[in-house]
Amino acid sequence: MKPAEYMNNVASYAILIPGAIMCLVPVRKYLRISFKKLSLFLFTGLIIYSLVMPFAEQRLTIIEPNVLFFLTIALCFIGYCMAVNLEKIKLLYLTLSTMAILSFGGLANYMAYAYVKNYGIKSPFYNIGLVLQWITTIILMCLILFPLFSKKIIWTLEYYHTKSVWNIIWIVPALVTFVNYTMIPVNNKNATVGRIFRLYILVDFSILLLFLLFQLMFYLIVKTLIEKSENEKRTQLLQMESAQYQLLLNQIEHTSKLRHDFRHTAHTILSLAKKKDTDKIILYLEEYNHELNSCSPDFFCKHSAVNAILAYYSGIAAGQSIQTDWHIELPEQIAVSDVDLCTILGNLLENAIQGCLTIDSGRFINLSADITKNGELYIIAVNSFDGSIRQSERKYLSTKKDGNGIGLMSVSLTAEKYFGVTSFSHSESEFYSEIMLNLPIPKAGT
Repeated sequence: MKPAEYMNNVASYAILIPGAIMCLVPVRKYLRISFKKLSLFLFTGLIIYSLVMPFAEQRLTIIEPNVLFFLTIALCFIGYCMAVNLEKIKLLYLTLSTMAILSFGGLANYMAYAYVKNYGIKSPFYNIGLVLQWITTIILMCLILFPLFSKKIIWTLEYYHTKSVWNIIWIVPALVTFVNYTMIPVNNKNATVGRIFRLYILVDFSILLLFLLFQLMFYLIVKTLIEKSENEKRTQLLQMESAQYQLLLNQIEHTSKLRHDFRHTAHTILSLAKKKDTDKIILYLEEYNHELNSCSPDFFCKHSAVNAILAYYSGIAAGQSIQTDWHIELPEQIAVSDVDLCTILGNLLENAIQGCLTIDSGRFINLSADITKNGELYIIAVNSFDGSIRQSERKYLSTKKDGNGIGLMSVSLTAEKYFGVTSFSHSESEFYSEIMLNLPIPKAGT
């Protein structure tokens, strides 16, 4: 093998290096090992791989180079799944999207090679097509993908968890890769006949534009759906607060009426006391006490939004014969948005109630929440359940039909926004949820 041919083959395999960068950057925060250690190991391995593969390709003549390349990507994907703590379907989508980006540079390589060969153009480069492939890949990665789409991709991976969509959406980058692969000229001479070459360029540029537009549309649709979900949560929260406010108004009105009628009540009790009719006095006071409590709204803490959502789930729990023991020590103002805080509590209580419904008796939910002097918010919930669970990769899944555990995942993702941690565990009859959020400590005098 000539040195120039060898270096050409090395460069063709080394195209995996920018591909690895495109795959790792969006999932950097989900790596199971440090980014520096992985980068050192991975890129050293890819360089050695690129230096060795030309000799392996020469020996394995029965296997086409493209087949070896795809086998390499399959092995890399297995390692990718082992190194990144993220759903495999998302990693598959990211891998195929990277392959789609690389395929545009690959097709540019073949087309440039056919053009140069057919027209006898002399070039200072041994393979101008390979140079064009690297230039195309670097431009797409550094000038388009990272500046315009990197943050959008990271945001989508972090906040969008509808598995049914991820199970389908990977088809688009796979189709783009397949189309570019089938567009590789079988006969280089035919690639420049008439307007074929210009048509190739037009079609491939159109596919690239449509692929980028698809990525943008996918992000915008996901963002719209999540914003809609957030607005629905806010609306639900406002409805709960409104219901609590109405109960409070009703209590004020009812209490005012009781105060107005208390003079008559006192006269009645005095009259019965003079008659020494103790039984009627007790009966009368019991009825009066019941009337006092009949319109009293639940009060759990000073935080209005939290109080509203706890009152809402308290009513549901009472309707399902679930005993509740809740101790909430939260101030009126807290450095967590109402939506985030109520998302955590709502999902925890929703999960707890569903767990309690799996048993016929002994249903209970214990909940506590307080803030330490160091500005750490601790939320702990314990509920009874039948001990039946579903787990995938150490994550709890819903026991409902087609359930995927989005509630607990939402709690974990919300906790991450506040640099917090979550822990979920279970025994034979109880499920435990522990959440810690790091809250900024207010400065003195503020």
